[in-house]
Amino acid sequence: MNAQAADRPVPVSGAAYNAACCLALSGDTDGAFARLMKTPSDRLPGVDKLKADADLVSLHGDPRWSVLLDKLAHDQTQRELHYDQALRKELAQRVAKDQALRDRWIQDDKNEALQAQVEATDRENTAWLKQIVTTQGWPPISKVGRDGAQNAWLLVQHADLDPAFQEQVLSLMQAAVAKGEASGIQLAYLTDRVRRAQGKPQVYGTQFGPIVDGKLEPEPIEDPEHVDARRAAVGLGTMAEYREQLAAIYLHKGS
Repeated sequence: MNAQAADRPVPVSGAAYNAACCLALSGDTDGAFARLMKTPSDRLPGVDKLKADADLVSLHGDPRWSVLLDKLAHDQTQRELHYDQALRKELAQRVAKDQALRDRWIQDDKNEALQAQVEATDRENTAWLKQIVTTQGWPPISKVGRDGAQNAWLLVQHADLDPAFQEQVLSLMQAAVAKGEASGIQLAYLTDRVRRAQGKPQVYGTQFGPIVDGKLEPEPIEDPEHVDARRAAVGLGTMAEYREQLAAIYLHKGS
């Protein structure tokens, strides 16, 4: 099966957050807190994820830890006052169904009935999202949160049966990224998706072909010698790291 069946972007934290984790692990508590406090709260993981991050355990006993968590919780509450919660919820529900089906398909990739269900779900989600975009525009982060914006993007990634819509959204997302209302990483994935549909080489190397002889290979990449530099510019890891992460998902499934 195609190695983009689930098509989740490999989780990438912001550079400032990664730096804070490294500082905490090295014992530089002051440096870690300085990074965390300076970073806009909407660029940090949520409170629950922060609490669960083993890299930050050394900070838990410091009085500044509770101050940081309180600030993040307060800021999140304030942001959510302006969200379209109905749209955010609908996006989350549609993606949950999408991912549940794709997870099953990854484990049973010869199942034609599952494939048909995935394709039917993609068509349904695409039709729904096209209506949202037509009537409301592309859902910005300020309207549906970072999670909602990612969910909208994921539905577009899976709109391969409607490449014209993917191209339309690519243009909308480019404008949104320029305003800080969409993710540059997600834009990179969609850029490659659209270029692949156009028969052009990809820019960021996010799209891999079918598994052949137990191997994963990226589809053609423009100027491959500089792909890691382009990936770094939008916050993606190296191709080598990405290949390892995809292999863990697709080559070792069920192990």
